[in-house]
Amino acid sequence: MHREVTTTVRVKLHSLTERKARLIEREYTAFQDAVHGGDASLYSATKQQAGKVRSNKNPREDTDQPVVLRNDCITIEHDEDTVLSSWWFKLPIYNPKRERGDSIWVPVHVPEKDTHLLTDEYIRDSELVHRDGEWYVHLVCKRSVAVADEYDDVLAVDMGAKWIAVSTFLSDRDTQFHGAEVRRVREHYKQLRKSIGKAKVRQGAQVIERIGDKESWTVEHELHQVANELIARARERNAVIVFGDMTGLRFDNDEGRYVNDKTHKMPYAKLANILTYKSHLDGRECIPVSEYDTSVTCWRCGSQNTSRGAQGRVECCDCGLDDNADKNGASNIGKRAVGKDIQSPLSTVGAAVAQPETQVVLDGTSGEMEPANSPKDVGLTLSEGSPRL
Repeated sequence: MHREVTTTVRVKLHSLTERKARLIEREYTAFQDAVHGGDASLYSATKQQAGKVRSNKNPREDTDQPVVLRNDCITIEHDEDTVLSSWWFKLPIYNPKRERGDSIWVPVHVPEKDTHLLTDEYIRDSELVHRDGEWYVHLVCKRSVAVADEYDDVLAVDMGAKWIAVSTFLSDRDTQFHGAEVRRVREHYKQLRKSIGKAKVRQGAQVIERIGDKESWTVEHELHQVANELIARARERNAVIVFGDMTGLRFDNDEGRYVNDKTHKMPYAKLANILTYKSHLDGRECIPVSEYDTSVTCWRCGSQNTSRGAQGRVECCDCGLDDNADKNGASNIGKRAVGKDIQSPLSTVGAAVAQPETQVVLDGTSGEMEPANSPKDVGLTLSEGSPRL
């Protein structure tokens, strides 16, 4: 089984001559004019991309947009014989002297770990980015990778406001909590933004300049760490990863300003994207599962007669379950992934994982009233036949 994986490789332009730096600056400025509705002289393919950005994003006047470079107009080559750089990038630009499209070769630094990706067959439409006085090209590389067909367990991931991810193995409910640093970072910068509102104009501007994009960079780094932890857990038991699909959260839930601020601004989609592509790179399937009702349903007996008496706990009024709420939600996500009706006890037999030709079977425990944190194995095995997720 194969999956398409998209990876972004950031290469840095260096040692630019004055002429090349001037041409790149002119192309970047002209692209901003075109994106905001102006008439600018650009490389023809780049001008088409500017029109698409304007119609699709409708960007604000005070924002800069990366210059979109069409993949059939760019090339990156490796040459060990040149002294200045071993990697060179062909950048499409408009030549004002010739009054037509042209291109220039610029030296670039390429991360050693990404050199194997830089072939023409992998590279898709990419972007020229200007940040902190430096020029970068974000090369988007897309390729097919093989993922395993058979797994011995299911690692279910519940995303939440307190912990960005809580992971539970379906076989024995072994649970770990991930991403406390994400919440701490977001709270730290939230307080900084409050202080800006109370500060004098000059002081507030200084704080804004100092902060820059640090929050988004720091959070993204932590999300990568969380994804690495989850994949390492799944690798230990040869488990398929399933996670709660948070699509529609902002539209389906309005719990007031305080709760909305905690839940609606958490980077669930970004974590899902990072986890998915890293899982595929690891040769492991990663499947989104509907999260509907998983938080209000008892994982043990399937009842929805539950209450959240204390923060972070869920209590079932029918079977007496007293469990961590995120762990309960993750267990239900795992049950749903293997085709279980989450409103039936875990001891009943499971069904299909996600697509009809794969089945994960639960061999049933002795009794439906096992403790909430029971270490008993429920005998998770893949069925025979054509095991395709």
